[in-house]
Amino acid sequence: MKKGEKEAYGLLDEMGIEYKRYEHLAADTMEVCDEIDKTTGVAHCKNLFLTNRQRTNFFLIMMRGGKRFRTAEASKQLGTARLSFAEDELLYEKLGLTPGSVTPLGLMNDEKHEIKVAMDKDLIDDDMICVHPCINTASVTMKTSELIRLIHNLGYELTFIELTGES
Repeated sequence: MKKGEKEAYGLLDEMGIEYKRYEHLAADTMEVCDEIDKTTGVAHCKNLFLTNRQRTNFFLIMMRGGKRFRTAEASKQLGTARLSFAEDELLYEKLGLTPGSVTPLGLMNDEKHEIKVAMDKDLIDDDMICVHPCINTASVTMKTSELIRLIHNLGYELTFIELTGES
């Protein structure tokens, strides 16, 4: 059984990461998240789960919500061809997540460490970040530096990329 919301809070607590939890209706689009951001005062991070055509490489990419994502731009910087959004079944198999709840906290379910993690450099400038705790009916805010520390402590190398949103 995959770890979910309760385990996400446990992970944050175990690592001594201060966070604030918000409950809300299902937020499975960035437009809905934008409304939640008005309550939290912190912008949601857009989290994308991608794979190559052969389904042999998997990527979790984090970027600002308002920025347009261009697969070609990310593919080039990550040194892989033809990235596309992974199917729902792969999202659950690899991260234990469902569509609309993609989050770096789901990395706790990647026991084989198959996922490569990348963050748009723009996010480093944000003191705080908002992500789902493995479910899209809640959000947590925390320091961006603490999210980066969590990713490293889970054993992932974090690649920083520059996404412009332009063709």
